[in-house]
Amino acid sequence: MHMEIAATLVAPGWSARGRRRSIAVAVFVGGVVAPMMLALYAVVSPRSWVALTLDQGFLALVVVVGCAAIVARVVALAEVWVAAGRTRSLDRAEMAAAVVAVVALVAGAIGVVEVGRARAALAPTFTETSGDPLFDTDRTVPTSSPATTPPTTSPTPESSTTVVDLEPRGAIGETIVITTTSTLPPRPARPDSGVSAADLVDVTTVLLLGGDAGPGRWGLRTDSMMLFSLHRPSGRAALVSVPRNLERLLFPPGSALEAAYPYGYTGIANAVYPTVSSRQSLRDAYTVGEIRPGVVAIAQGIGYSLDVTIDDYVLVDMQGFLELIDALGGVTLDLPAAVPMPGNVPGARTQYPDTIGPGVVAMDGSTALGYARSRKGDSDYRRARRQRDLLAALARQVSLTDVALSFGSVADAIGGTLRTSLTPDELTETLNVIGGETGIVESVGLVPPLVDVRRPDYDAMAKVVGAVQMAIVTGTSSGY
Repeated sequence: MHMEIAATLVAPGWSARGRRRSIAVAVFVGGVVAPMMLALYAVVSPRSWVALTLDQGFLALVVVVGCAAIVARVVALAEVWVAAGRTRSLDRAEMAAAVVAVVALVAGAIGVVEVGRARAALAPTFTETSGDPLFDTDRTVPTSSPATTPPTTSPTPESSTTVVDLEPRGAIGETIVITTTSTLPPRPARPDSGVSAADLVDVTTVLLLGGDAGPGRWGLRTDSMMLFSLHRPSGRAALVSVPRNLERLLFPPGSALEAAYPYGYTGIANAVYPTVSSRQSLRDAYTVGEIRPGVVAIAQGIGYSLDVTIDDYVLVDMQGFLELIDALGGVTLDLPAAVPMPGNVPGARTQYPDTIGPGVVAMDGSTALGYARSRKGDSDYRRARRQRDLLAALARQVSLTDVALSFGSVADAIGGTLRTSLTPDELTETLNVIGGETGIVESVGLVPPLVDVRRPDYDAMAKVVGAVQMAIVTGTSSGY
């Protein structure tokens, strides 16, 4: 019987085809045909393996087919036992076969449970939207009622006149009238990129945000902000870095933050997210589907200030990013110069040296996070470049083997690190372009001397962004 047990594990139902045909067909379909069809789909599907492993529907199918395969083998083994009419103990060969069968079934069950747990961990990553852009210059933006609008930082009227009638003085019946007029400066005009929306119909723009939440830090500030634009027909793409310390960010007329800051945000750009997250009235005003209100607010601010339509977003918690890198076995970068490292974050698993590089550096999660956060020896603007380099290196180096060997840990890290309105396929395409060698044809930082971050000319900045986007449409350089 030990040979039948072994055959049943490989092809359940095959040995029973002459005894119980209906049972044999059922278990063969569930235990062999269904898994083979699933494997064939994964091999011939035009979708990448990364997209498949992130797709909730595909992972659910894996769980269902896995359960069917295990149940089919249990039923087939039971049929073999009954057909043999066993009343005595198993001999040595049969015992060995039975042990192998039990181990195989338990391992399969653990695998199915692990996929199901990973699917649950990944569920928060992909946020559902209505399909509209996060910020469209032609679309009405969220507003707040007077009851929920936060206090404004300055009077909203552009001008006011006060007439004061005093008691009669001098001649009988004479009245002295004093008129005072205060005039506020005009509110900032709407920035204009000078590019028609019709020219950018094939361009999709994603706002890439890197948050700094984690141990020892309160709230989340978007310390890394980049606009990734892709011209779909040609595959040409552009990255525009938005500095974290950009001041006087503008918001669309009629929005809650425009009411609070009619002359521009009084903090720096990376503080918009915590400002919205800390006030219930603002959270209510910027609630759009399952997207975090702080993301909607910063997307609208950047979109309006730079006159660019933001279609989707990706938010990466940099503290959680180290867990993802550790789960994938680390990342390697070739550094052209030494990088001074900042103080390590509380609770870091390893302690990195004061400097890393130059040369090839193999980084674990803690070192990669320090590399991404460091501002010593250069600037915020170089840090944005390092973050892009780190993301590109990880996108190039991650392999199916890395993910398969630690799928549960990777899923946990992604679920705790990443939020996006992209689909798994769109996210994979974005990572492939960023990690590729030729996709990014334009890379511009809105940084000094091109931009004065303290007194920004948003109209001029919008024209830079418009020129960059037209460059990927036409295939000619923007000149920036």
